[in-house]
Amino acid sequence: MLWGLFGSLGLFDVCELQAQATSHPRQKIEEFHEQLLTVMRMSGGFEVRRAALSPLVHDLFDVATISRISLGRSWKTLDERAKRTFIELLESLIVATYASRFDQYSGQTFRSISTERTPRGWVVKTELLLSDGEQVRLDYYLREGHVYNIVAEGVSDLSLRRADYNSIIKLEGYDALIAHISKNIEELNPSNE
Repeated sequence: MLWGLFGSLGLFDVCELQAQATSHPRQKIEEFHEQLLTVMRMSGGFEVRRAALSPLVHDLFDVATISRISLGRSWKTLDERAKRTFIELLESLIVATYASRFDQYSGQTFRSISTERTPRGWVVKTELLLSDGEQVRLDYYLREGHVYNIVAEGVSDLSLRRADYNSIIKLEGYDALIAHISKNIEELNPSNE
């Protein structure tokens, strides 16, 4: 029955229809980019941008999955309260990072390149076009409608985070990692300099 319905469609078309049924990944990323540009145009500084970005990051990113993968084996040693605390801290770091990096608008634009199905979900390939003509490649990996990794210029944020966090835990312990992330959040706010 389903094959009769989709028989004349190609495999790509079927995948496209499935993606659209759960809010198309490309549309989600394009909406996020539009919201980022809006935040960049806002006046009021870091705290205003952070407040505006917080619900956007919360809705788009799968911070629980990012946290679990980032901590690797250490994740299993945490109780539920510690896991929740880590997820909240990591979400604060992601929001602060965006608020710091996307701090002013000077003609930047985003361009979607392609949307592809992967074994674990979708990848939306995009470019950030800077006002000086430079292009920054940003590939968003989504599963179940949420971003769990961004690859910028071929470098996986999730892989870097996992390597960095596990190194800190191995050398200094989990509490040192929490202090490290908290310090990073503080340093991203220019009023704390």
